[in-house]
Amino acid sequence: MSEVRLSAALIVRDEERFLEGCLKSLSGRVDEVVVVDTGSTDRSKQIARDLGARLFDYAWQNDFASARNHAIDQTQGTWILYIDADERLTEFDGATVGTLLNDPGHICYSVGFRPAVGFSRYREYRLFRKHPDLRFRGSVHESVVPALEELCATGHWHIGHSPVAIDHLGYEGDLRHKHERNLPLLRARLERDPWHIYSWDQLGLTLLGLDDAVGAEATWRHAIEIIRALPRTSDVESLPYQHLAGLLLDQKRDASALLDEGCRRFPNNHSLTWLHARHLVETGQYAAAKPIFARLTEIDPERLDTGKLAFDTAIFGAQAHAALGLCAFHMAEFAESAVHYARAAALAPDDLEIRAKQAFAALRARSRPVP
Repeated sequence: MSEVRLSAALIVRDEERFLEGCLKSLSGRVDEVVVVDTGSTDRSKQIARDLGARLFDYAWQNDFASARNHAIDQTQGTWILYIDADERLTEFDGATVGTLLNDPGHICYSVGFRPAVGFSRYREYRLFRKHPDLRFRGSVHESVVPALEELCATGHWHIGHSPVAIDHLGYEGDLRHKHERNLPLLRARLERDPWHIYSWDQLGLTLLGLDDAVGAEATWRHAIEIIRALPRTSDVESLPYQHLAGLLLDQKRDASALLDEGCRRFPNNHSLTWLHARHLVETGQYAAAKPIFARLTEIDPERLDTGKLAFDTAIFGAQAHAALGLCAFHMAEFAESAVHYARAAALAPDDLEIRAKQAFAALRARSRPVP
């Protein structure tokens, strides 16, 4: 029997829509696949068996960390790749990964993770050594990061980056059932850990997804009050600012103070930068917004995989050029406006609105009297 070195570990429940694609993306790349089923009533278990996974049942306990740790316990490998059914292993060079796993000083390697179609990648800790002290924590939005930080603090272990890439496909369609499932789990987690900003942010998104905009706003405002009291912050703490500002702008309310504070605190959050420029446009400040959009077009989203945030790539491409076209049009710079709309149309050829605006700007440029 060949050595089991790298094990993929999944927890699933009613994932027949996605599971086959995930398991096929792992085939020939990992030494074994462990699937822990938490109560499927569809064909998920049969798909796992048919594709050669080692299948285990686990009674759901309203605790994602508990289920993930159970999956780890079933693995035979010395390294774990954790992945979900609605994700795909898209980049994996076996020789390179083998070299990384041979390094005795590393406890974990991050992977480039794309959270949704059309977004940039960021770094997630998905490839880690099977170590008795490396366990998931958190009943929802579970993480190995606290355990990793404790192990690295001993000075014996290091975390590195890998070229492995994973794409997530699941944030599509009606997510109400996920929001309803997560709501009590998030509230329970925050009862235990009221300083966990990411959970506050996710609670806001969950409430918004359940049509409770008032509750979402209150949740994000509470999170921001906590952030203001923190001695230091990371990019993740920018998310409540980003989501609250987006909500206020969508409701045609004043977000200027919030955006000023958010952009000042978190200059690496390009979504906040985009929202700030959008606010300037919506208040008629086209000349001020224009250079901000121009800077966004200079960013290559495929190189934004070293931080903790992902961004809709359109804010660096089609949307940014369309916004530049809008600013230039309102500033009576019609020829320039047409150029930007043409660039936006090339990036989003199916967007009829952009193409119509390009044609109109070009028409205005041709009909404008020569001075």
